[in-house]
Amino acid sequence: MSSPRHAALVTGGSSGIGLAVADALVTRGHAVTVLGRDESRLRRAAERLGAAGRGGSATGGGAVHTVVADVAEPQAAHAAVAAHIERWGRLDVLVNSAGLLATGPFESYSTATVTEVLDVDLRATILFCQAALPYLRKVAREASPLIVNIASISGKRADPGFSLYCAAKFGVVGFTAALHQELSGEGVGACAICPGLVDTPMADWARSWAPPSSMLRPEDIAGAVIRLLDLPPGQIPPELILS
Repeated sequence: MSSPRHAALVTGGSSGIGLAVADALVTRGHAVTVLGRDESRLRRAAERLGAAGRGGSATGGGAVHTVVADVAEPQAAHAAVAAHIERWGRLDVLVNSAGLLATGPFESYSTATVTEVLDVDLRATILFCQAALPYLRKVAREASPLIVNIASISGKRADPGFSLYCAAKFGVVGFTAALHQELSGEGVGACAICPGLVDTPMADWARSWAPPSSMLRPEDIAGAVIRLLDLPPGQIPPELILS
């Protein structure tokens, strides 16, 4: 298969925000690698995106490749990026969308829960950026490579019952802001998107008082990613709040 003009890697891409982002990128003409932990969910995602199974095939303007990966594993980032490069030969866009929510009183979090949430929401974001950055830099002369880290309004605002999730998402926002400054002048953009409630299963805790009509849709976040792609790297903001 010839090298595509643009290629993107999306973690947490088998459902919710990640799937909507992958869909938007494929429609735009990107070759997309979609990551997820569950092979059957990834297969369904590939079907939605128009891909013929795990291998990927042409769909609209782009093409899709799926990789089964648990981003909580420390080695997942380099292995997934390597699989993406082997498939497509280049990387223009990294979207860290994999996320895990834990709610409840601070003292209720077990050590295992603390580890899992921080590994998925924060550490994986950092490690995927680290693994992807050399390849993003390679295309900076001919394209406008972009890192998008899906954070949350909980990365900007503290709420009781969300202390662990806030810790992770505040970390994502701070990390992305620092990375944005480090990459200034290199032609690589970095932005943390901080949405409010999004109509995905992660918002089930709020459905008793927040109807879907009051929530953002996954497609709203996908649209924000596409808008960022249309900006020159020097105009990419370090964060984007959606409500």
